Amino acid sequence: MRKTVAADRAPPGRVAVLPGGRSGPCRHQGIRRPARSRWRALILCAATVSPAESTPAPEAAPPFAAHYDLSFLTLPVGQAELTLDLRIDRYALKLEGGLTGLAGWFFQGSGSAQSHGRLSAVRAVPDAFRIDSRYGTMPVLVRIAFESGTVRKAEVDPEPAPKPDRVPVTAADRIGVTDPVGMLIVPAGSGPLTPALCDRRIPVFDGATRADLVLSRGAVVSVSAGPYRGPALDCRIRWVPVAGHRARGSSVRRMSENDDLHVRLAPVPGSNVLLPLTITVGTGWGTARIDATRWGAAPTTGAPVRRD
Repeated sequence: MRKTVAADRAPPGRVAVLPGGRSGPCRHQGIRRPARSRWRALILCAATVSPAESTPAPEAAPPFAAHYDLSFLTLPVGQAELTLDLRIDRYALKLEGGLTGLAGWFFQGSGSAQSHGRLSAVRAVPDAFRIDSRYGTMPVLVRIAFESGTVRKAEVDPEPAPKPDRVPVTAADRIGVTDPVGMLIVPAGSGPLTPALCDRRIPVFDGATRADLVLSRGAVVSVSAGPYRGPALDCRIRWVPVAGHRARGSSVRRMSENDDLHVRLAPVPGSNVLLPLTITVGTGWGTARIDATRWGAAPTTGAPVRRD
């Protein structure tokens, strides 16, 4: 059954925010699914944008692509591909991912997520967000339409399961938000990287749940190994649930209390925006990681990012 949530109605549950595998304590609530759902929350924890007045964005840059390996306890569990298209003050992002190795043997999960909209000096302001995913035999579809950063319509299929302890999502919770893919873009300005770029709060709406990601404790580091070489920005992340989550959920408590979440952001060539280079989440069972293994121009044979 498909459910459409208007901007003045609170959705009853939580849905997927990103495709592919996942691990760690950032498990989402609502639709019951295995431990791979944690990877989506891990990717979500990479968010690094904040609301502000709109100003001109960077000039058009060549299409960019980053390939990521997902691991848990140093074991490979998945892969993801992020494609970015910047056209002056417009952006289009596409994220595709899935489980591999032993994780792919036990759990089947893959899909794609897309976001497009306007890029201001400090944040992505989405027009639309879409997820097409499959978890085992169950397809999941999420579509959100925005207007100037406010949710105009959200569609979730299948409908999340209602729970008595779920915090209602109000109309105010849908104002001034970004989506779980557009949040990955960090406009950095034309100057050098500074630790102050980490100091921001990111309101994120995924179709049924609103949460804030608070970045702090910034440091500029020099990266000398891997697909990117040069200065990068290290930030600590704290996840703050706002609405749509289960107030008594154990995973919500673990995630909100976790002080071991970090993201390393690196510049996209030919632009003044940053994207995640590495994401780490410490858990009671070990460390979950997302590491970029390719960083540069998108393949010319690749399909263009959809903007619908």
